[in-house]
Amino acid sequence: MPEIILHHYETSPFAELIRVALGVKQLRWRSVIIPNMMPKPQLVELTGGYARTPVLQIDAEIYCDTAAIMDALEALHPSPSLYPAPLGQLHRMIAGWAGAGQFGAHVGAAMRSIPPGVLAPGFAEDRKRRFVGFDFDQMPVVAPHLETQVTANADWLEQTLNDGRAFIGGDAPGHGDLALYMNLWFLTAMPFAKEFADGIFARPALAAWFGRVRAIGHGEVIESNADEAIAVAAAATPADISGPVEVGQTVGHPVRIKTETSGDDPVAGALLRCESGGITIRREGAQAGPVNVHFPRIGQIVIAG
Repeated sequence: MPEIILHHYETSPFAELIRVALGVKQLRWRSVIIPNMMPKPQLVELTGGYARTPVLQIDAEIYCDTAAIMDALEALHPSPSLYPAPLGQLHRMIAGWAGAGQFGAHVGAAMRSIPPGVLAPGFAEDRKRRFVGFDFDQMPVVAPHLETQVTANADWLEQTLNDGRAFIGGDAPGHGDLALYMNLWFLTAMPFAKEFADGIFARPALAAWFGRVRAIGHGEVIESNADEAIAVAAAATPADISGPVEVGQTVGHPVRIKTETSGDDPVAGALLRCESGGITIRREGAQAGPVNVHFPRIGQIVIAG
């Protein structure tokens, strides 16, 4: 069996999404805790520059962004599916909405009343530099509006679940459930947001659904470390991938992959694949050796050369 390794930290909402996805599929995986701000040298050794959280590693295959990670888990262990009927791929679209503006709204609502001195030194500067549009100094100004967005989302979710369904699509949880869940989970993870969170969770159908998703758990977790993860990559051989690529691109040509709205460095490598299902490049780490780095197509800029 391939080694499944999640590079994450405890309070990351997107990491919680993936931890629960691993629970849906009841997988055994290694947990590597990474810093919550730069520098992240051991993670960058594997990714080549991408430093957002989480990153999934399966032997010498490195998956950046939750969309690429969910596809990797679905391919590795198709059942139970993260895209159950009747919604199917609509789960992906719901997750995209939840992970964009709604994610920012929930983070703002959760951190509006953060007491002075709680954030680690340099954390606010790290987020402002690396996440376009994110500024803790503006939080008191924009948070009241963001709370209205969270409340509207909660009302929609309550109305959806009021007919007695267990999950948003019916009897089985999917990607959309996990993305909506991660935002509300972050509210519960921030103790200084308790008063606002209590109001959100006063909706009975939403609260019961949240409890069902939380009860899924995280699968079988094995504590590991970054050195072990790099050794796993070095001992493995990356998959032989050759296309398809979009018009104007050539397999094997050098490219750089830049995440939209990110201040992180682009990831350079040889293009192996670029189509609607995702992007794959081959790069070589000083310690990890050759690895394939995977990205979703949406949200990534491909720069030639």
